[in-house]
Amino acid sequence: MNQEHLKRIEKLQRAMAAADLDAVFLYSEINRTYFTGLHTSNGLLLVERQGMPIFYTDFRYIEVANRSLQGIEVRTFKAAAEQNKEYATMAAAWKKIGYEGSLTVAQFLPLQEALSNAKWENANTIIATIRGVKSASEIEILRRSAAANDELLADLLKTFRPGMSEVEMQRIFRTKVAERGIQESFEPILCAGVNAVECHHHPDDSILQPESELLIDMGVLVDGYCSDMTRTIYYGTPTPRFKEIHDIVLEANQAVIAQVKPGMRCCDVDTIARDIIKKYGYGDYFGHSLGHSVGLEIHEMPAFGQNCTTILEPGMVLTDEPGIYISGDVGVRIEDLLVITETGCEVLSHTPHEIVIPC
Repeated sequence: MNQEHLKRIEKLQRAMAAADLDAVFLYSEINRTYFTGLHTSNGLLLVERQGMPIFYTDFRYIEVANRSLQGIEVRTFKAAAEQNKEYATMAAAWKKIGYEGSLTVAQFLPLQEALSNAKWENANTIIATIRGVKSASEIEILRRSAAANDELLADLLKTFRPGMSEVEMQRIFRTKVAERGIQESFEPILCAGVNAVECHHHPDDSILQPESELLIDMGVLVDGYCSDMTRTIYYGTPTPRFKEIHDIVLEANQAVIAQVKPGMRCCDVDTIARDIIKKYGYGDYFGHSLGHSVGLEIHEMPAFGQNCTTILEPGMVLTDEPGIYISGDVGVRIEDLLVITETGCEVLSHTPHEIVIPC
């Protein structure tokens, strides 16, 4: 645990004071990791508005927790009934308690019963807002993750060829990820030919044919942080139809990169890309949001979506992924990872957008 994690907890405590929350229970591994830097399969980070946070875990992690967590009290979980009594004693003065929206019913109901005098409130928005603005060190890791993703795709394109099935290409992807000692950040989307019209197609036995397209949506994990990138590649000589759709999607992608800046609403960034696609008559074929935040998880908040009014701040990291999907015809998505800067954005994805492989 370092000073950055303590600063994150302090930021959480300030947000709790603003929301009049007396305590927050953080059970999810991803949030425990974000605020402490410690990876454990079991645990609870209990943060009060003031004072030292408490990290509860079982005997498996007590030693590493005591060794790693400076500025946090470490306690061992007790039997359920005794543990809830401990919470109740601590909560005598609590009036409002925050919980994660992902808390299970089995976790939430005993807490609610033990702390029945307090009001419970979903703290997801508070937590997501804090995690949404990345620190300089987080952004540097995300740069490395995006670079690893670029390098991986370059390697894959030397191997993929017509005649391979989607599942075969998926196996190659996973082999090369393992060879690099990293992990995938999500199941890769590999769409051969007309399968590219399915936004989130699951790889199957479909064969990549010569004179056809291959849509690849892929990401890796580096030091716990995700990358995400999509390219739509053509094997052979691109048809006029493919080139038309690809050019429109690329225009939308590049317009966002040119115009996005802090102070804009996320929904207005979505509109930049959507209006270009509508202008060419394909608005009905762009059915998903423009993008999402990326960090410890592949989908975080805020998002470039029509209903997201979050104001962009420097340090936010989001995808720019417009697409057009025409059933039975052609599907194209182009996705880059962007960091919002003081004046615009930094593009973390450096793979060329137009990739044609002779066959």
